[in-house]
Formats: sequence, structure tokens, C-alpha cells
Amino acid sequence: MLHLLYCGRMSGDAVDPSPCSRARWAEGLTRTLRPWLGLALVCAGFSLHPKFLHTFWTRDYLPNILQQAGTNIVVAVGMTFVIMTGGIDLSVGSVMALCGVALGLATTTGVPPFIAYLAAAPFGVLVATALVRTAPGRSRREWQGLIAGVIVVIVGGLGVLSLCRGGAVLAVGVCIALGVGVSCGLINGLVITKGSVPPFVATLGMLTAARGITVYATDGNSVSGLPPALGHVGQGAPLVLIALLCAGVGTQLLTRTRMGRYITAIGGNEEASRLSGVNVGLYKTIAYALSGLTAGIAAILLTAKFRLADTGAGANAELSAIAAVVIGGASLSGGQASVPGSLVGALTIAVLNAGLVLVGIPDTLQGVIIGAVIILTVLVDQIQKRRSGTRGGVA
Repeated sequence: MLHLLYCGRMSGDAVDPSPCSRARWAEGLTRTLRPWLGLALVCAGFSLHPKFLHTFWTRDYLPNILQQAGTNIVVAVGMTFVIMTGGIDLSVGSVMALCGVALGLATTTGVPPFIAYLAAAPFGVLVATALVRTAPGRSRREWQGLIAGVIVVIVGGLGVLSLCRGGAVLAVGVCIALGVGVSCGLINGLVITKGSVPPFVATLGMLTAARGITVYATDGNSVSGLPPALGHVGQGAPLVLIALLCAGVGTQLLTRTRMGRYITAIGGNEEASRLSGVNVGLYKTIAYALSGLTAGIAAILLTAKFRLADTGAGANAELSAIAAVVIGGASLSGGQASVPGSLVGALTIAVLNAGLVLVGIPDTLQGVIIGAVIILTVLVDQIQKRRSGTRGGVA
């Protein structure tokens, strides 16, 4: 049924998929190549400047681009899933700051209770969801799931507080940071799906709330004195490998799993997906949870880079991630995005930032130029969609 809705070509009981397949193949090829072409044009354009040419294309400088793009690549992976559903997540920058502070406090002085319970919340949601799906009787399932979930969160939170008293080992701190990120994503997803709040409003509220909690937890002070072992993953090969691993796993999830296919279908036509039996609320919530998870991973990398949990970390990270996904060929209306494209988009932004510095563009104008590139990318996408719609109508 979803295939028919995508193609829109039915003749009685027979379906001719050939024209649809050719059109979708051509459009997919165009979207795959467009980010790479954009990156190539940016590199070629900057290479006309001698300072860029003789500095950028060197063995010592090129690896820096991947390192500069590392955290943005990770965040963009999660943002790809959200934008694929037709949503948006404006909270990832603030969630990064909160996760970084959670990591810093957990490994030094201990976390406050509200962060401990927030870190345990994903396990409570998991238990509640499992009981709702297995216990007999709808109302009974819901009550059992709610009670069990609350108990798990309370017990888990107390366990986190006990482990972090006086400072926990690094592995525990990393798990707490990831748990906080997933919890923020789950809250976003549940507010959007259960509360019918528009994604823009829900994630904008989380942006403000997460930043406020971050400042409250530390009285506005950064957290220093983190374990020396943390510094090894924040730069060089480990940073690049983690970013590429996230991109690889994200690609497999989106293209090779049922979850990825359902998320793609939801973005293409949410109502059709619901009528086809897809649990739209569940998979949209999973998409936001993945965005929170990648924000947590990026927070760990950013905190490791400076060995400092800064309350102002992640500023404008959501804009960079959205820009990477859009430059990578995604459609903001949903249904069209790819993790490799988002990776190329993040690299393009890193090259733009580096190139503008190398050619001597003032800092005050760099944001203007990058914003213009984003607008131009979206404009090209809209023109392409209108042309595709016109050809479809003629056919």
C-alpha cells in the first residue's frame, strides 16, 4: 500500500511500477550526487584563492576538517531521523550542554537528584512500553506500565545517586550523559506525539528548559577536573572514528531496518502510514530519542576535547546540524534524507568555515555567507520538487 501511495500510479487492480521506479531512481541519484557536487564546488571556488590553495590542500591541514566536523556529523545523524519524519529538533545544542554537565558532575562531585532521575528515565519508559504491549486489558496495561515505569525510574535514580556519590568512574559518567540525552529526546517525542504539540514549539521549549537546568545544576559555573582518560577521545583519530561509526550505524538503521523504513514512510505520508498499520507515535518518538542520543555522544566528544563541561556548550549546534542535513539533500517536509548526505553536508560546512577564515573574510560576514548557502540549497530543492511535480502531472 505504501508503495502505491509513493508512486501514485494505479490502474484498476494493476500497477505499473516501471515509470515510477525510473523517476524515483533518477531523483534519488540526483539527491545523492548533489551534496558531493556542492562540496566540490565549494572546494574549487575557495581554491582560486592562493592562501586557501597552499594551506588547505596539505597533508597536515586536511585531517583537521574531519575533526572540526566531528561533533556536527554526530548531531546531524540524529537530526536526519527527525527531519525524515517531517519534524525538527531545535533542542540539541542545549541538550549537549546538559549532557556535558551531567558527565562532568558525575565524575567529580556527583549529580543532583533531578539529573539522576532523568538519566534513569529511559529504562522506566522501556519497562512501561513492554508492559503496555504484553499485559492483558488495555486500561490494566496502561496502569501497570505507568506504575512499573515510575518504580524503575525511582530505583534507577537512587542507584545513580549512589554510584556518583563523591565522583563515579568515567564509564558510569558516560552512561549517565547518554541517558540524559535519550531522556530529553523521549520527552520531545512524547510531547509531540501524545500532546499533539508542533515539533518546533516542543523542541523550542526543551531548548530553553535544558539550558536552564544546565545553569541551575552548576550555578552557572563550568565543571573542570574531569578524568584525564576522557581527553583521548576528544581529538584526533578517536574523534573521527566515533563520528564515522555513528554515521555508519545511522545509515544501516535508516536503510536496512524496519524502523528506518517506517520512519521514511511517516515522512512521506503520515496518514497513509497510520492506515497501513504503522505505529506512527512510536517511531516518531524513537526518531527524537535517537536525536537525543547523538546529542549525548556529541556532548561527550565536546567535553573530552577541552576536558571541561561548559554550561554554554552546544550554542547554535542545532542550526549547524539542520544546515548539514539540508545541504546533504534532505527535504524539510520529510520523507527524503540520508545519513551519508548529512555527513557530506557537515563536511561542507566545515570547509566553508575554514575557507572563509583562510581567505580573510571578517567574522561578522561569515554567518551571512553560510546562511545564504543554506537558503540557496533549500531554494534549489524547492525548484527541483516543483519541476518533478509538473512532470508527474503531465505524465
